[in-house]
Amino acid sequence: MKPVRTLVVLASEAEARLLVSEGPGKGLRELSGLRAADFPDTQQEFTDAPGRQSAAPGMGGHAYTARETVEEARRTTFAPLIIDAIAEAWRRGNYDRILLAASPKLLGELRKHMPAELAAALLADLPKDLVKVAARDLPSHFSDVARL
Repeated sequence: MKPVRTLVVLASEAEARLLVSEGPGKGLRELSGLRAADFPDTQQEFTDAPGRQSAAPGMGGHAYTARETVEEARRTTFAPLIIDAIAEAWRRGNYDRILLAASPKLLGELRKHMPAELAAALLADLPKDLVKVAARDLPSHFSDVARL
């Protein structure tokens, strides 16, 4: 019987890890990783939003109201990069399914950018930030949805 190959993706706003499971009980092997800090577009310290005047006419009071926080801007910039890495691994790896775990807000952003091909292969997505968890400890986090 052919073992089920699973692409396991762990993501947070700062980094992402791609791992593979070659079948139940065989553990997880690290494939690659991404860090948001390695992409200049994710490192902006401000957002491009209009300013506003809050003082009386002729006074010099100006303020700034951001449309999104810096964290939101980083999340929306990093999510497509994570999806690109998943798509590339999927094309090269001959996987049967995908398991995804990401911080809750990032998970929503990843779902928005996920192409139909990857969405169809998605076995489960967990709203958990597991990026810092050691590979040997990860199978227990997915035990409710899959055997790794």
